[in-house]
Amino acid sequence: MGMEMKFKNALGEVVLRGDSRGEFRICEVEGLAPVLNEYITAVYSNYDGQETLSQRATPRAVTMRLEVASSNSANPLRYALRVLGEKGTLYIKTDEFERRIRCSQIQIPDVKKVLKGQIATFTMQLICDNPYFEDAEDTVLPLYKRTKLLLTPFTLPTAFGELVLGGKIEIDGNISTEPIITLYYPEALEAAESIVLTNETTGKSIRLDYAPQKDDTVTVDIKSRKITSSIAGNIINYLADDSFLGDFVLVRGLNVISVNVGDVTAGFTAECRYNNLYSEAVIV
Repeated sequence: MGMEMKFKNALGEVVLRGDSRGEFRICEVEGLAPVLNEYITAVYSNYDGQETLSQRATPRAVTMRLEVASSNSANPLRYALRVLGEKGTLYIKTDEFERRIRCSQIQIPDVKKVLKGQIATFTMQLICDNPYFEDAEDTVLPLYKRTKLLLTPFTLPTAFGELVLGGKIEIDGNISTEPIITLYYPEALEAAESIVLTNETTGKSIRLDYAPQKDDTVTVDIKSRKITSSIAGNIINYLADDSFLGDFVLVRGLNVISVNVGDVTAGFTAECRYNNLYSEAVIV
């Protein structure tokens, strides 16, 4: 298959290929290597060398030199420049992996004409505030779901129902990731009910004491530090005092998630949406 990249946003998408197929060919690409770190150090009198105090990953810059070739290159080039004029997401697909990264800034100097109306070249630089690559698609795992399996008529022995309670999440990326938890309440509850989600691997948990309304969907967005109800809006004040959203992360390796629900009604569901984070997208 070779390499294929797509830049997408609300205006459309531009397909970039590493071979001669397609209108836009990638001649050269830089900026897919492991993240670069910025270090803060201290130097002391009568102390050899230095002491590293802290570090942080710096924003990523992906630079590409592109060639557009077509019997009438003006139209696809104008379309591409319009799409690339707004922030979006870069998708990378190879024989080994599919990843994406969000781009907040795009810089494109002047386009150079090679063959009038048919071939032109230009350089594009994408600035990514978050330097980590993600899987091309999120992964969604059910954490709580009760399903009735009993049919009429039925013959014993038979299973009367199926219950999903908790789950195991394998994180393949380089660093910890912050998930989104979605809770759906089909029926209203008169009093607040405690929902406790625990990552048994890290020992960290979050507890929500909330009285939902009918057809209420509650989203616990760990990364954004938000808890919202589809009906009541912001409900982060219902988070227990001893719970901190920033503690509930999925670490590299196996994460065992348990769910403790109170007197929720039938039809209640809970699911976890997450994505692996990678420090590079090196193409060999």
